[in-house]
Amino acid sequence: MGYNFRPPGVLERLFQVKTADTGEKTELKRCLTLFPLMVQGLAHMLGAGIFVITPSIIQSVAGPATCISYLLSGLAAGLSVICYSDLASRYSCSGSAYVYTYFSLGECAAAIIGFFLIGELIIQSPMLTLGLADNIDLFIFNGTVHAWEGEYFPAWFLNTELIAIGTMVCFTVINLYGIKIVAYINIAIAGVSVLTLFTFCGVALAKGSVENLYKVVNPEDGRTGFAPFGFSGILSGAGIAFFAFVGLEAVVTLGEEAVNPKRDLPRATIGSFLMVLVLYVLTAFSIAFFVPWYELSGNTGLIGSLRNRGFKAAEYILTVGLIFTVFACGLCNLTTVVRVVYSVAEDGLVFSFLSVVNKRTQVPMWNVLVCGILGIGTSIVYDFDTLSHMISGGTLMVFMLTAVAVMILSYDTSDRELPVTKSEKTRLIPLPQGRFNISTSRKRHFIICQTVFFLSAILLSCLLTYFTQTTLIICMECVLFLMILTSLSLIRLNIPLKEGEDSLSFKSPFKPFVQGFSILINLLLLLHLKPVALQQLSIYAAVGLVVYLCYGIFFSKITNRKQNQFLIQLTAECEDTDKLVPDTADGLPKLLSFEKSL
Repeated sequence: MGYNFRPPGVLERLFQVKTADTGEKTELKRCLTLFPLMVQGLAHMLGAGIFVITPSIIQSVAGPATCISYLLSGLAAGLSVICYSDLASRYSCSGSAYVYTYFSLGECAAAIIGFFLIGELIIQSPMLTLGLADNIDLFIFNGTVHAWEGEYFPAWFLNTELIAIGTMVCFTVINLYGIKIVAYINIAIAGVSVLTLFTFCGVALAKGSVENLYKVVNPEDGRTGFAPFGFSGILSGAGIAFFAFVGLEAVVTLGEEAVNPKRDLPRATIGSFLMVLVLYVLTAFSIAFFVPWYELSGNTGLIGSLRNRGFKAAEYILTVGLIFTVFACGLCNLTTVVRVVYSVAEDGLVFSFLSVVNKRTQVPMWNVLVCGILGIGTSIVYDFDTLSHMISGGTLMVFMLTAVAVMILSYDTSDRELPVTKSEKTRLIPLPQGRFNISTSRKRHFIICQTVFFLSAILLSCLLTYFTQTTLIICMECVLFLMILTSLSLIRLNIPLKEGEDSLSFKSPFKPFVQGFSILINLLLLLHLKPVALQQLSIYAAVGLVVYLCYGIFFSKITNRKQNQFLIQLTAECEDTDKLVPDTADGLPKLLSFEKSL
């Protein structure tokens, strides 16, 4: 007796993909329109780095050239924005890059990238609260809180800041009341944030000096010029500056709470990104114009520089804006990580109680509490400087795999379903005839071209990062770049787009070149991060793999659905053969009775 269906094996489980949920059913409340979604991204990205990370990059990484670092990171992030918008127009579910990886690369890769995303966001909230605590203590308490903590807490407890812990508790409580409360707070604070930024930039440009951009000399090490740390420092600053654009996740993770997600998510993502990029570049330039770069002091540099120069009014305005803006960013961040964990738990890859939604508030209550506790614990273990260099590695990896997902979902010829609204009016793009035509299958050709592209991109990034630029190395880099262009061109010419691509509300232009260069830039920035960030990535990957192999592989909803289908078919076939098999057949009655009992 043969079966048309069998339960999935271990290898099949690792690479099984999620199919599109065209019903768009969710237990969460759909109440967010375009404006609240855009404000969610704006509040998250503004508070994420404009007051906290930017002075740190100027002081110790890139100098006055930090504005160039933001432009470079904005270029890479802009390519990622296109990829996110393309995917958001396809799927209206929470989870962001995790879900997109699940649709394209399979379950094991999705579990790992899910922990990349969760780890990055878990680190971000306590980092923001630590920066906020330093500024509150400096401005309101004149440093007495830190002095009191150092006196009364034991040595192993020195990383604990009571203000940071209290702020994390506030984030948790507010998120328990629902997404509408979070949206109202973000809308109220967004106006304060933008007004604060323009006030500071106006004061800085009016009172600063152009000599601060290129003439000042650091008395400690003699560094000077617009880029005192060189081009390598600009690239390193761009990698750290990517922290500013992690707020892109805040928009696309709200797919199950948006009223019209396939239309509004791409618009909100692009709109909030463009506004934030302009504000970041303007603010970084204004800071470097206003004060010598070596005089800044990490996460309190802005307020400290204003205080030292006697600008009391601007100091008060900036501090109030900083407190409210960073508070809104941390609040958005906790909202985002809760939605990612909810999506992973909903798929059965982590503990299912994290996806249980409270019927009254329509919020995953236990999920919020667990994420809040993890954020408090992180603020106890790490200090601000350590967290600031750990934050961007996971973001770069997430952005890179998002671009990979667009390439696979646009060109893959397998049976993965693409939800479309006008599929009957769309036809596949035919293969071009002539010398570019190939005899091998489309899928094999696609895999070969992708393999060549990734190997070339990795080698090119390593040569640009770790080797001295001699004539031989430059020639090798040119050859690798040509190989990258050739492999992407062969994909575009020989592999047709999937049916229904033209009916999407937003589609990425210049496929697959936008995705290819996004991967290359993100990979290059990733290699320029400090070793602690790369070590953190390996920890995320190890934790995600262990959790998946010990729990998710057994309780995945896709696996359970396939197993149930097998049992139903097995039971039906056993019932059909029951009349033909004698009851005395050794072992068979037990199997039949067991299956019938199911």
